[in-house]
Amino acid sequence: MKNLILTFAFIINSVIAFAIDGQTTARATADNVKMYRQAGTSSEIVKSLKSTDNVFIIRKHNPNWTLVTVNDQVGYVVTSELTAYKTQKPLTAEK
Repeated sequence: MKNLILTFAFIINSVIAFAIDGQTTARATADNVKMYRQAGTSSEIVKSLKSTDNVFIIRKHNPNWTLVTVNDQVGYVVTSELTAYKTQKPLTAEK
């Protein structure tokens, strides 16, 4: 039940973020970039990303972690392991 509520909260957050800011697309800098359930490498791994996966950015969690969705799965990725899709420049932390 707790997981269902948490998943629903993430989906609502995603919808609101996309409605306000639009979609920002990124790609993993390499294959096997890990997407975690929470912002931390000790958290459960949700998915292993490929460099060809479309990653939709919900928001920056902090300078090191970004909240993303990939194929309707929500999780956190280390910001430095994401590249802006169209510019191919590494994402930087907002100041």
